[in-house]
This record gives sequence, structure tokens and C-alpha cells, in this order.
Amino acid sequence: MGRWARHLEALTRAVSGMGPSITTPESAEGGQEEGGQEAAVADEQEVQALSSSNESALETAATANTSDEEVEPGQVVLESLEQTLVRGMEVALGDLDQTAHGWIYRGHPVMVFAVDVAAVEDLQARKEFFHRIHLASCCGALEDPAQPVWIGTAREALSAPGLEQPPHACEYCLAKVNHRGYRSLGPRDRGRVASALSFHWHVSQFADEFFSTDRASFWTPGKRPQPLHALTPEVQADSGTCGFCEWPVPSGKEWFVPVDRGVALGLAVDACILCAQQQAAGVLTLPEDSALAASESRYRHWQARVVADNGEETEEAGERNWQRVRRQLPLDWHPLCEQLERKLAAPLLFHRFAGYEGVAVLAWPEHRRGIVANESERERLPEGWDFWTVSGVLGSLG
Repeated sequence: MGRWARHLEALTRAVSGMGPSITTPESAEGGQEEGGQEAAVADEQEVQALSSSNESALETAATANTSDEEVEPGQVVLESLEQTLVRGMEVALGDLDQTAHGWIYRGHPVMVFAVDVAAVEDLQARKEFFHRIHLASCCGALEDPAQPVWIGTAREALSAPGLEQPPHACEYCLAKVNHRGYRSLGPRDRGRVASALSFHWHVSQFADEFFSTDRASFWTPGKRPQPLHALTPEVQADSGTCGFCEWPVPSGKEWFVPVDRGVALGLAVDACILCAQQQAAGVLTLPEDSALAASESRYRHWQARVVADNGEETEEAGERNWQRVRRQLPLDWHPLCEQLERKLAAPLLFHRFAGYEGVAVLAWPEHRRGIVANESERERLPEGWDFWTVSGVLGSLG
């Protein structure tokens, strides 16, 4: 057993009186098959392709001074809450609002780090825990409302008194939220996921827990969450061709992000709202119904183009694969895709049924099974199939 595992076991025993014990990820995953590791490598490549294009821009935005005013010599500059959170600040755990996959502080998603658990007598274990980044409450030490903690929004800039090195991701948190399919990975791939933790990526996957989904909004470390249109209210263009996927975005749907507005998101070309969400240097939250409608509209356009180019007239125009599924769907569907792709063949997208108004976002006709967006959609689909809601499947998978 590694040194860190022994220390974490000691910590778990020390705080067990304050909350549930934690199962060591390494012990829970003995006997992992190589196939899961290969899938994890492919999955990481897909994630890195999405996140690498905006990671440096995100860090720059996080550490930049958000004020355009000139500072006179000797003038004291007071940081905003947003700027302070980039590097970190100390609060009590009870000051945070907790979600299923993290914490919120005054409207900002935050990581918890530099947690000093005074009840732990093993100083080495206490120090190890102090240097961990937590995404969610993973043990009793993070359930005491009076526990002092440090919080922050930009991983690369986190600092706190007593930190001797940059803090690293807590494997127990990664397992609890199943970050990028963490639970099903082998030891090497779990280590790779932990070292590559992107808080921006984590928040984007569960944005509906951190932000209102009534309208499109944008957040990045060091900035306040803002409605998308409030970034550049003078920009009026609402249609055009996406510079990423080449979809001719229709007008009147608020699915188009012109480059004049996209600059505020870190984009350099016109974009559809779906590509903007995946390429933005921050978290772009979209209303679920609008995002799915845009996804289906773009997918139908892609289908028609494949048919025109290749003469294929079947619904399954082209090879079914999970990479295409993730590329077509909004980010809040990606956690489900990451879990299912290690268990099932790729599905059909936006499967419709003759004589019925409903649509199965993901469908496996060979098994007569599908996944829908919500319970009301299931009522508009035929009998003889098994339909589950996305939230129900995620809940059953843990």
C-alpha cells in the first residue's frame, strides 16, 4: 500500500466519528481489465481535444486584472470577490452552498483546498489532506459547517498559508463525482485523470447545478456570471455559419454567437451555440430545451448533407461512434456518454417514431431501448420500448 493511502486511511479513521468512511479507490478497482484502460485513454484524448484549445486562455483570463482603470502611484487597489477567488480565500464550510457535484460561494463554483483537520493526530496525514483539492464532500472532515477551508476558482493560481507545493486532486472526490468516468478506470488512468484535473471542465459538465439555466450565461474565474447577450448588447447578428462545425445557423433561435460576441468567450471565429459551449474559455451554460433543439437541428442538417453527398437514405447515415455522439450533444450530456460508452455500443441520435411526437435523444433500436430528456418526453413515445430519462440513468449508475 502506498504512503498516501496509509495516511488517508489514518485520516479517515480519525474523522470517522464526523461522517461516513471512505473506500480507498485503489482497493475498489483491483482486477481492472486492460479494455477499460484503453477506453480511458481514448476518452482522455477526446477531453484534451476539447479543453486544450481554451486552457491557456482560461488561465490568462483568471489571472488578469479585470479593471481597466489606471492606478495612481500610492493608490490602494481593492480586489473584487471574483479576483480574490482566483487565488483563494478562507471561509467556513458552512458559508458554502453544496450541490451534488460541488460547492457554490456567492454565485461562484469553487474548489475547496488547504483544509486543516485539527482532530487528526498523524501530522503527515494531516499535511497530506491539507494539500488536496476537493470537488465535493468526500468524508466527515468536509461535513462540519464550522470547519475552516480555503476556496478558489482557478487551479493553477491557488495559494494559501502553509501550502508547500501546488495542491493536487483528491482521488476520493474524483470517485464520488465520477469525474470523467473515474470509477471504472484502472490505476494508471486514474492517476492520469487526477493530474489533469480541470475545474473548468468539471463545472461545465454540471453547469445546471451551479448556474441558472433559464437563459444562456457565461462564467470564467475572475469574472461574474453574466447573461450571454449582456456581454455585448450592441451585437445584433443572430444567424451565420459556424466556423467550427460549418453549420448554417438559422435565425430567430439565439443559436448563433458572432465573433464580436465570441471574443468575450475567447473565440476567434463565428460559432454556433454548441461549439461555443465546447470551445469557450470558461463555462457557457445553456437552457436545456434550447440546447437539445439546437443539437437536433444541427444533426438533421448533418444527416441531410451526408445523404446528399453519399446517397444514403437511412436514418443511420454513417458509422455509429461515441465520438460523434459527444460532438453533437450539449456538455451536460457528456457525463452520461462517458459512462455508457464503456458499456454499450454507440446509439442512434434523436431517434423519432412514425406517428409519435416524442424523440429519444439516444436510441438502440436493436435492443428497443432509449434515453429521453425528461419524463414528459417518455409519455409521447410508443409502448414496446424501454425509455429512461437521463437523470434516472445517471442516478442508477451513481
